[in-house]
Amino acid sequence: MIAELERTYRRLPRGRLILAVLVALHVVLKLALLPKIGHAPLVGDEASYVDGGRALSNLVRDLVSLGPVDSAELERNVIGSGWFMPGMSVLLTPLFVVDPDASLLVIRCYLGVLNTLLLLLAVRSVRRTFGDLYAALLLVFPGLVPMWLVFSYGAWGDLPAGLLIVMLVAHLVTIFRQVRSGSAFSLWEGAWLGLVGIAVVYLRSSATLLVGGMLVVVLASAVALLRRRERRQAVAALAVAGGVFLALLAPWSITASHSLGGRVVTTTSVPAALANTFGDYDRICFGECDPGSTKWFSPLRYAREVARATDGNEVDIQAQMSSYARTDVTPQSYARDVIVNFGAYGGNPAGYVDTIMVPDDHGTVTFWFVAVVTDVMWFVALLAVLWSLMLATRRSFDSQILSIVLKLGLGSLFFQPFVHLSSSRYWPSSAPLFALALGLFLQVRTERRVAVGVGHDRPAAEHAADTPTPATVHRSLFWVQLFLVCATLVVVAGVLLLAI
Repeated sequence: MIAELERTYRRLPRGRLILAVLVALHVVLKLALLPKIGHAPLVGDEASYVDGGRALSNLVRDLVSLGPVDSAELERNVIGSGWFMPGMSVLLTPLFVVDPDASLLVIRCYLGVLNTLLLLLAVRSVRRTFGDLYAALLLVFPGLVPMWLVFSYGAWGDLPAGLLIVMLVAHLVTIFRQVRSGSAFSLWEGAWLGLVGIAVVYLRSSATLLVGGMLVVVLASAVALLRRRERRQAVAALAVAGGVFLALLAPWSITASHSLGGRVVTTTSVPAALANTFGDYDRICFGECDPGSTKWFSPLRYAREVARATDGNEVDIQAQMSSYARTDVTPQSYARDVIVNFGAYGGNPAGYVDTIMVPDDHGTVTFWFVAVVTDVMWFVALLAVLWSLMLATRRSFDSQILSIVLKLGLGSLFFQPFVHLSSSRYWPSSAPLFALALGLFLQVRTERRVAVGVGHDRPAAEHAADTPTPATVHRSLFWVQLFLVCATLVVVAGVLLLAI
């Protein structure tokens, strides 16, 4: 049974050749799309990340030359309003150190190469943990999804965060396997866990819930399954993970808090997002805001003016403004807005094609290729994701633990529509986990087919020898899956009932 499963999803025939072909297809398709995005102007948050990258590159030059540091530039372009974690700006810094006046084409080519390298690292990590089939699926989805390839030239942090998340999941599954075998993981593995986790948060602050949840699950598993000595080592490794995470978060949190005059852990955008998503915009500025700016920057400017006039801080004032704007929010209005947010998040995955591609290409064959192929691939993969969220399997430890991790990971990422205005720009952060859901679907089907074959074609004694025992497949994992399925159904049913 084990050998057949290995052949089916762990080691594909000519697996290296298949992966090489898929990598080549990824590169060819990505290069074909470059003329359609290479000269496209920066969109929305991209400009803030690019400005932050230039400011950090100037910091590097100041430090190397032992000259005075331009703290005002850092405060203005890196910290700004505290809305954006500086992860993407850090990734852009090496480019601007080498080429301070990099053109749009150079910036997009740099980001395209960087994200392809991250994809290859993610494929390597997934292949080592799950096998050839999972790695191939990651190269297909999202590696060959046209809109994902277009996003890979963008200066948003969602896409690289998604690739780091799938690497984090692969590392966590490896740790769970060690815990299951009764051995603790090392301090170095704990440090790596914390390093990947903080990198994800620096690129996408909303992933804090995912990273924190994963660390808690690993801690609970280590305490429940390991013996005393191994348990102490695992707890120490997780303490190292937490220490690395907090030590690398602290410089940003302390600096942003000092600059803005209020406590900032990751970002300050949640109050504004809640107000704009669920509140009454005509009340955000304790009334109507200045119509001369956007719905994001008018409230920010008002909060700063109030802070100067009252000797307060803009962080607390934004929270008060958000609360005032949401005075009339009801459970029904909130639930309806959540449903609209989910539709914006995943209902039109190629929705940004109008915004990000060169205007001259609108309505062309390439435009429709990106839109149609992306929609088809997205909704096929979405079926596997919905199936994985409803899955409670007993077949193998690997399928059980991946089922749990996927539910927690996807649930954490899908939490965004409950607190933030959503759009089709955000799905790249969850897309790599879709590949794992597709792989899990194929793996569980194979395990069921092999189990049926074993039951009908082999002697009872041989069947018994291959049947998983409680020592190898923990019954508690089935009940954890079932609990997560029920929790998902309760949340979905609750939102739908409140919206009626």
